[in-house]
Order: sequence, then structure tokens, then C-alpha cells
Amino acid sequence: MTEDLILDRLPDVLEQRGDGRSSLYNDVQRGTWTPPVRAGRASTWPRHESQTLIAARMASATDEQLRAIVRALLEQRRAMMPRLEALSGVPARARHDLPAHAGQEATEV
Repeated sequence: MTEDLILDRLPDVLEQRGDGRSSLYNDVQRGTWTPPVRAGRASTWPRHESQTLIAARMASATDEQLRAIVRALLEQRRAMMPRLEALSGVPARARHDLPAHAGQEATEV
């Protein structure tokens, strides 16, 4: 899954999802989509995360199921941080946790 790690920029993620920027960031706030990895000024997402979440949505996952998937993906992301930093060329200082209102405290990685 993460063997060939690809970071997609915002326009690519929006095209994959088939909806707009506001919907994406609302889903991030609700904890049903992973937050971006900042690469300089660009927002990027690991492609495997988007593919996993899109597949779950196509399978009619509930919001609670999506939040559980997001938590698992964020755990995987924490383990991959050195690799993400190498790909983006920028130390990853993005928040990699669910919003505090989604049941977890947000922390810097």
C-alpha cells in the first residue's frame, strides 16, 4: 500500500472525490477525511489514503466507520513521517490528528 507513496495535491484529490474544496475541508473537520500533509504552501494527501476513503464511501460506510478508518490511516501516517518529509522536501509540521471535537486531542507531530 505505501510501497509507492504518492502525494496528490488538492486539485487531484478533489477530482478523485468528485466534489469541491469546501466539502473536503468539512469532511476533514468532521473527522471523516484525513487532514493534508503540508508540502511548503501546498496541501497534499497520500494517494492510498484517498483511495481507501473513497472505497469506504462507495461501500456506504457510516461516519463512525469513516472516523475509525481515518484514525487508522493517521496512525500509519505517523509511522511514515520521515518518508513523507523526504518526498515533500519540507519537515512535516502539519497536524496529523482528528480535530479535538471528534474525540481526540490534536497534537503536533
